[in-house]
Amino acid sequence: MKNYFSFMKKYLCIYNPQAGGGKSKSYLSEIQSLFNKYKLDVDIVFTEYPRHSHKIIKETDLSGYEGILVAGGDGSFYNVLNGYMALENAPKISFGILPVGSGNSLSRDLIDGAAPIEEFVKLIKVGNTRAFDIAQVKMENETFYYANMMGFGFITDVNGTASKLKALKAQAYTLGVLYQTIKLNTFDLKITVDGEVMNMDNVFVIISNSKYTGGDYLIAPRAKIDDGKLDLIILNKLSRLNLLKTFPKIFDGSHVDTPFVDYIQAKTIKLETNVPKILSPDGEVYGKFPAEVTCIPKAIDLFA
Repeated sequence: MKNYFSFMKKYLCIYNPQAGGGKSKSYLSEIQSLFNKYKLDVDIVFTEYPRHSHKIIKETDLSGYEGILVAGGDGSFYNVLNGYMALENAPKISFGILPVGSGNSLSRDLIDGAAPIEEFVKLIKVGNTRAFDIAQVKMENETFYYANMMGFGFITDVNGTASKLKALKAQAYTLGVLYQTIKLNTFDLKITVDGEVMNMDNVFVIISNSKYTGGDYLIAPRAKIDDGKLDLIILNKLSRLNLLKTFPKIFDGSHVDTPFVDYIQAKTIKLETNVPKILSPDGEVYGKFPAEVTCIPKAIDLFA
């Protein structure tokens, strides 16, 4: 028996009880039952404040764990990822997603559609993993990482509005778009894509690593999580009416075929603006210009 238990797989679950406007708490009993059903040995640690996951990871001996499971939304995974990437000599470890947040966009690159939590627990139990690209963002005095997408301009303003409406889940993003459309304005952007310089009058830019954002929005239909590239979606100057006409196309990805959108795939993207702009990685509001974004191929492994 001693030898058997010494080889049992153990997991660390970092659980954000505030994800989804606090609705993630309602999934706790189900998740615990599923861990028992599939005989997964899991230590659950709850985050108590923003970026608490950084401290949890720093103070935990990860060598005793097979994987880190993130129970929350895209922002929860973002914080866990950055806590892990900040470690010196971080041990190789796999990541699992338990999507109980607002948008849960990243999870759709593992299982497309509104899959129940049990399907994601099954992925962890089976133990197969898939190499996953991430993005590195270098600012003047700081570096951070994201797995899903980062936006700025109009999209950051939308996220700011949506964050106040998280209890409405995916509908919060739609309401954020409608509200920010009323305040629509553009800004000058200098962007260098794999060495090629472009100047434009811009509404927003999204640099995506995966296909979806805001839950159901197919923002980057050509994105692949393991192709070594980031997908750059640029919305150029347009009228409020054309913005409202273009917005519904995000649900099926056809917005990239409109004359207002440029779609580029690249490995490195440098961003500069004439006015201060805040970045929005994985639904969080964090970071500022100038910034350089680089794809790190196959940086982490996800249970998939």
